Amino acid sequence: MTTAHTGNYRPGRSAAIRYLVLHYTAGRNDSAQSNLRYFEQNVVKASAHYFVDDLGWMQSVDDGDTAWSVGTAGIYVQKHPECRNENSISIELCCRYATGQYAFSKKTVRNAAQLTRMLMTKYDIPLGNVLRHYDVVSKHCPAPWVDDESQWLAFRKMIVEELDMTKQELLSLADTGDHPSDWAAEAASWAKQMGLIQGDGEGNFGWQQPITREALAVMLHRFSQLQTENA
Repeated sequence: MTTAHTGNYRPGRSAAIRYLVLHYTAGRNDSAQSNLRYFEQNVVKASAHYFVDDLGWMQSVDDGDTAWSVGTAGIYVQKHPECRNENSISIELCCRYATGQYAFSKKTVRNAAQLTRMLMTKYDIPLGNVLRHYDVVSKHCPAPWVDDESQWLAFRKMIVEELDMTKQELLSLADTGDHPSDWAAEAASWAKQMGLIQGDGEGNFGWQQPITREALAVMLHRFSQLQTENA
């Protein structure tokens, strides 16, 4: 369900989704929830589809609607020949700010990689069509990945290496909803919050679906990553 104020995006799309664009919120220790709340309550003629933080991600604008994220606004120079608001999904990473610099936590970057890979699988988007805002227009965004190119290259490598559900597995979750059994509700909520279990981006999790060895490997890998990051 779209949560952004309707003044901040355009319902529907005039082109198919072909690009994913990464941004930063330029906030100071903000969260996905606080960004959703802001865009829901304020008309600012701007938006993004997803906001990512240490806990995972939250959706502000539906994939099928057009967020106002990568336009020039009469300020920036258009750099990419094809990527536009109409054919892209925008992902905002929440920031930390200290000593005059913005940075992303490891958890936020990992969650962003998982979301990006999921959307790439869902919409058949190649790695070459995963861009920074800076690659689309001349805006200095996301600042940590413009200032330090190696961080951006490391993120792209993480996308390639990130284990995630296959397209067939995503399709198998269709219309299953988010309905864990009562006895498993607390554990299911925890697994979602920690990023161990992820649905198809439309609220479907298939809690009663059989699990493949591949999916089990993904969950164990994610749990291992969390232990490493929290060590």
